Amino acid sequence: MIRKLLLLVSLYTCQSVFVHAAVVTGLYEAEVPVTDQSAESHKDGLSRALLEVLIKLTGDRQVQGRPVTAELLRTPEHYVQQYKYHNKSVIEDGQLSLQQQLTLWARFNEATLDRALRDYAVPVWGQVRPAILVWLVVQEGQRRHFIGLEDAAGFTAKMINRAQARGVVLRHPLFDSDDTNVLKEADVWGGFIGPIKQASVRYGADVILTGSLENTAAGWQGHWTTIIQDEVNSWATTGEQPELVLQEGIDGLVDTLAYRYIQSASGAQSSGMEIVVKDISDFEQYSKVLKYLRTLNSVTEVDVKTVEPGSVTFSLTATGSELVVQHAIELGRTLESLTGGGSPYRLLP
Repeated sequence: MIRKLLLLVSLYTCQSVFVHAAVVTGLYEAEVPVTDQSAESHKDGLSRALLEVLIKLTGDRQVQGRPVTAELLRTPEHYVQQYKYHNKSVIEDGQLSLQQQLTLWARFNEATLDRALRDYAVPVWGQVRPAILVWLVVQEGQRRHFIGLEDAAGFTAKMINRAQARGVVLRHPLFDSDDTNVLKEADVWGGFIGPIKQASVRYGADVILTGSLENTAAGWQGHWTTIIQDEVNSWATTGEQPELVLQEGIDGLVDTLAYRYIQSASGAQSSGMEIVVKDISDFEQYSKVLKYLRTLNSVTEVDVKTVEPGSVTFSLTATGSELVVQHAIELGRTLESLTGGGSPYRLLP
């Protein structure tokens, strides 16, 4: 049942193979198990739900150690917008069981949380996040094979669940002839970047994640690589159970992305920068760019410096460096760099 649901979600999201960035929903809500509906259990549940939300908003799984977190968790009821209780069937070994678990679902106030985080110079990771394409290979005995959504072992579901908890969305290949003619299991296992990037082009993802998973005498081992344009990062995970190895693989991915797109601005002083945007010919286009720039992560102020025929120079104030702003612009489909990175940009149709 769970695998069928994942497949239906994939078919819906893959109606167009080409993706560019992902608009992540549910960042300000979380659901946690509770023992009962008493006042004590209610407040504890709200605190745990708020902590999960803060992890998604900041991209920092160690956010509990920040001063702002301690302040927020003392009075989670001040930030909650809506909550409700559910009895949910427990999933055991990928199947729904007859056992029920009481859970508390809560949604928190977006404006209030954002303001509290920014008061402590903690940047908020917005809804527009990288589109992530996953190539996972598992070795069982002497056989290596790709893992997709139709995954009897439940590896994909474990990765999706962890990704959801960290506030990112994973995309999965179709594994049709267009994929398998270009990319083999040995390419992923050996870390051959060329065929991996070639097979990934059709999906238009911002980030490629490859994983190699193996059950050895010493336990489960995972080897992971992220490819972001020409940047390649690799790491390894180990554990007695595959779930832990997969979760740590996703954690390594999101840690890398969060630092690139948001955390490098954490605690940084405000800085000023200018960007030039070309192909602006009317007020509607000008308004579109101005509104877009004001939504970017870490950007706190946008002003217009000069207006010339066909182009506008904007003055930005941002928390962190110009590179953080550049990375945020790369995720959108509003502006495109004319130099391959940074200003000047052109407004896309």
